[in-house]
Amino acid sequence: MNFKKLILIAAASALVCGAMAQGGGFGQGRRGGFGMQGDPLQLTGREDVQKDLALTDDQKTKLTELRDKVQAKMGEAFQAARDAAGDDRDAMRKAMQATMAKISEENAKAVAEILTADQSKRLKEIIVQFAGVQVVVNNKEIQKELGITDEQKAKFTELQTRQQTATREAMQNAQGDQAAMREIFTKNAKIMEEEVNKVLTDAQKAKLKELGGTKKFERVDPPPPGGGR
Repeated sequence: MNFKKLILIAAASALVCGAMAQGGGFGQGRRGGFGMQGDPLQLTGREDVQKDLALTDDQKTKLTELRDKVQAKMGEAFQAARDAAGDDRDAMRKAMQATMAKISEENAKAVAEILTADQSKRLKEIIVQFAGVQVVVNNKEIQKELGITDEQKAKFTELQTRQQTATREAMQNAQGDQAAMREIFTKNAKIMEEEVNKVLTDAQKAKLKELGGTKKFERVDPPPPGGGR
């Protein structure tokens, strides 16, 4: 397939990092609908997820405080990576990917301490439904449950590496146009899904579907910034 037509997961990550460094963040609403789709902390900032999980006011407060701390940590990490890498964008991207993977893992543990066992189980189902098959690319817990092999992980890494190159080109072509970025992401999400599906076995696909649960998550996305499409 032509990877130059793909918008990468890494691109979404880069946008999230940039937004955090500039004072954006994980909160609910439009900020909760783009990037880091499989991050449990971000998802709990969405009103539709909060409603599905029936979060208490105390839980919402604790999760908001946690998101604020993570936002500050991400901003510091982004600045540190940029200072260390200088003009080497590849080095900065790799540093941020490693940092984001670590923080995401920490987030999962911190969120689990705030939620009940039933809420944590449901959140995992929502993550699978929300991120789709792409959740297997980076989610270590899901990889373990599916029995993802080292060979498959290597293929995911190769896929991401090739995607990173395509992302830079896509972002350059979009020239900062957020609407264009969303359009590219939407059009190519299906392509990415197909590529990941090729790596999974039928048994792993069936297991992933099982992990998504039987109760459908009623996703309600807010309108894009500025009211545009």
